[in-house]
Amino acid sequence: MLSFRWYAISGIGFLLFLFLQVFPNSGSLSEPGSGRVLDREGTRAQALSYAAEKWGIRPDAADRVEVTHLSDSGTVGYLSKERLVQTYDKSWDARFPTDVYEVDIRTSGGGERLRLALHMQTGELVAWTRGGTGAGASGLIGRQAAPAASSAAASAAEPATREQTADALAWIGQLRYDESEWEPTGDAAPDGAVVLQSRKTGLGEARLQLLVKPEERLTYRYVLPDAYTAYMAGQEKIAAKLSIFGFVLPMLTLFVLAVIYAATYSGWTSFRRGIFLSSAFFLLYAGFTFNLKAGFRAQVAAETGVTGDGGVMGLLIVNLVIYAAMALLTYFSAVGGDGLWRSMGYTLWPRWRDPGYGSHVLRSVGQGYVLAMILLGAQSVILVVLQALLGSFYSSDASQSMYNMAYPWLLPLLGWCAGISEELQSRLFSIGMFRRWFVGGASRLLRREPSRRTAATLTLAAMVPASAIWAFGHVGYAVYPVHTRLIELTLMGLLFGWFMLRFGLLTVVFAHVVLDSTLMGVQMLTDGLPADNGGGIVSFLLPAVVGIAVWWLRSRFPGRSVARPL
Repeated sequence: MLSFRWYAISGIGFLLFLFLQVFPNSGSLSEPGSGRVLDREGTRAQALSYAAEKWGIRPDAADRVEVTHLSDSGTVGYLSKERLVQTYDKSWDARFPTDVYEVDIRTSGGGERLRLALHMQTGELVAWTRGGTGAGASGLIGRQAAPAASSAAASAAEPATREQTADALAWIGQLRYDESEWEPTGDAAPDGAVVLQSRKTGLGEARLQLLVKPEERLTYRYVLPDAYTAYMAGQEKIAAKLSIFGFVLPMLTLFVLAVIYAATYSGWTSFRRGIFLSSAFFLLYAGFTFNLKAGFRAQVAAETGVTGDGGVMGLLIVNLVIYAAMALLTYFSAVGGDGLWRSMGYTLWPRWRDPGYGSHVLRSVGQGYVLAMILLGAQSVILVVLQALLGSFYSSDASQSMYNMAYPWLLPLLGWCAGISEELQSRLFSIGMFRRWFVGGASRLLRREPSRRTAATLTLAAMVPASAIWAFGHVGYAVYPVHTRLIELTLMGLLFGWFMLRFGLLTVVFAHVVLDSTLMGVQMLTDGLPADNGGGIVSFLLPAVVGIAVWWLRSRFPGRSVARPL
């Protein structure tokens, strides 16, 4: 049973989470919640209405209509870094948002193609291209290259003629833009669109540009300082290297070691361990992957500047293969980790047939909720401290956006996937393996078993590399500088590891799921989609429902108790 002190710390953690993470971000567009947001069906209808009104394309003539949430992640990051989000919200968002719904409309037989960018809250048409011009995301809301590439493109750009410039200015005047607020840069895009730059200031060194080709293209982009784009390009390179050498290669090694240890310690466990959880992990992730098809379109757009289904199926297949491999790693981690800990005298994961298993699950759920609030508070404090020390800031990633999900209420599936796989891999197996190495090495050096204090110290040391590998797997998130998440999650991993040793595996699995479900529930409650409000509440309550369901099933189907070595 948990003492009153644990509940008090849990309450403090929850309050810290509310005041440090939830309330400060509740009105920002990069953290959705500043107003009601159109859903995908509403966006589709609004776009078809524009197509009929402005271009005479009847809804029944539209052969294909794709809705994709796109985000200008570079500009979102710049605004966050320079603390300009509020200025942007007040003066720029209404007409030139960084986040839009792109609606790709194609008529029967491919005779006509429109790409429309709609404001996500108001539904206003903010940019569009017609025909083959302005391909992809770069044609709608901008996709700025790194400084070197940008300079090369500028040197190769064709200058705009006076006639083109005059036509462009006259045309935007007809569209109710104030011509006096725009000045020509003298450049033209490869498709002949004239580049006009806003005379308005207020976004630091960033500048807003329109790309105008009468009757064919009206798009915009934020041009960011070269120093910032160079910094971000460098951060992406660092993140890629850290991911490969800090996570991918170590995880491949862990995969091999998990297979070896599963076979070596099979006498202490069973190869049936983890079959259900690893299978659930794969099925949940597979379902979520197909739910995020529009997110893959956004990923392709971010990488290539071209939207559409080209490359999406390939990404789906690649991700399913990766998740299958991760499911296998999860399975062997379950078997190997359980055997390792039992061989060292610890029973961290009871079996279904063990007496009191149902009660243990119920207790684990309750403890999981308490510990999750502590973890949320700790995470909030860590992030605030890192923001003060490192100047941490956030960008955006439309590939994982709620607005790119066919069914946003399925978002909590990710929390279950993470809670299952990461606790089995990074806590049960990895900490057990490193502890076996460290304590075993000390025994050989001392030629006797180390003292309890030494063993405890070595156990703490075993948590460090296990937590670091786990943290390296998250450096690709849109948080900068990239080592922000490395520090944050290494510290969080130590807490998870300590909780596992004190309360058992199932408790930290539920704590992890509750933590993620709470974050996702808050996101669903504040994303501006009214239909997600119920899903946000269900997200928070679902771990308790699952725990009660397991307890009930265990009472109905207890199975045969089988004596096994401890």
